[in-house]
Amino acid sequence: MFSNPNYSFNRRPQFSVNHISQYLATSNATQRGRVIRSAKFPKKVEVAAYSQIRDALKKSLFKEDFGKEDLDFLADRMDAKTRTETGWHKNEALRSAQAVRAFQETFDPKTFKKYTISSAPSKLTIKICGVKINVSMDASITREYKGTTYSGGLILKYAFGADRTSVNKELTNAAGLLLWALENGQMEPLPRLCLTVDLADHNIIKASASHSRFRQDVTDSCSEISARWDSIEPPHDYDGPEWH
Repeated sequence: MFSNPNYSFNRRPQFSVNHISQYLATSNATQRGRVIRSAKFPKKVEVAAYSQIRDALKKSLFKEDFGKEDLDFLADRMDAKTRTETGWHKNEALRSAQAVRAFQETFDPKTFKKYTISSAPSKLTIKICGVKINVSMDASITREYKGTTYSGGLILKYAFGADRTSVNKELTNAAGLLLWALENGQMEPLPRLCLTVDLADHNIIKASASHSRFRQDVTDSCSEISARWDSIEPPHDYDGPEWH
């Protein structure tokens, strides 16, 4: 046993929607190995970027006009921190202020007036070829049409980093996984209601209605992940529980 483990250990293949979206977005074997390692040996405690604003932005999804006044105040508060903080904290305040204003530019109440946005279920899962995929969304979406209620969901992406080469692929993959996960629910999901939101680019991506090839790619990837899982060793600084 270790006295102060920073890592946990997933004995069976278990991926988040972010992990599987990253895996699908690259064909590079080394990078795919890194993604599996990250999923198999996740860090227990990480300094979370945008931790000062994530909850506020999620709650704003359920407010009238998406909580404009509250978010104006929050952005101003982040601006004030940039003038008093230094180092990482200053940069985080700058990024947070940018994210709040990007959220406001992306979410136009007129665009979403036909939808009902509400709290999301805690977790959705899909099991494919021995891999459990956890799909977490920031909000549920429903829409009434001709007497039938259709479902969907929304995932916020904070992709303000310098390298954005695979962001669109990852967002498209996440939207497709969200649609797939919702198919086991009580309401019929619609592709156009399954959304991933790239705040950095003010872009809303909808799941594709043509998903047979995508789902085959996911199935093939999960089969590959299952085959490689046991052979993946921990990172060099691993200090978690015995994993063999």
